[in-house]
Amino acid sequence: MNKVQDIKAEGIEHERNLVNSLKRRGYVAARLQSSGISLPDVIAGDKESVFVFEVKSTKKANIKIYKRQIWTLKNFAYKFRAIPLIAVVFIDRGLNFLFLEPKDLNEYDKMFTIDYNTACLKGRDLNEVISNELQKKLI
Repeated sequence: MNKVQDIKAEGIEHERNLVNSLKRRGYVAARLQSSGISLPDVIAGDKESVFVFEVKSTKKANIKIYKRQIWTLKNFAYKFRAIPLIAVVFIDRGLNFLFLEPKDLNEYDKMFTIDYNTACLKGRDLNEVISNELQKKLI
């Protein structure tokens, strides 16, 4: 495989890991195979909540996401009455996914970005995302 194929395969693996984590917690979850610019990467839901995720990973200290991908995520979430989240993995940092809201990102030219330290401060883990949603259901 070439470098682009390796990066794509690694991204798909992260998407599958997220799907499996959600399924273990009782959600119906699927990877959207035509994801990219036109669709988010993962959709998940239970009887009460629907989430859509854009999944990003990097070995660098910051994540960059095209504005079009965030617009697609938010638009898709709006139409499905879903919660849009960005699932980020900073490879080699010893962490699992951090989940961010689109408003947590910094706008820069044609991209949105977030650095590792800010992602750690603003991000939540999957249990927090699910428990926060559970708390909303109980109120």
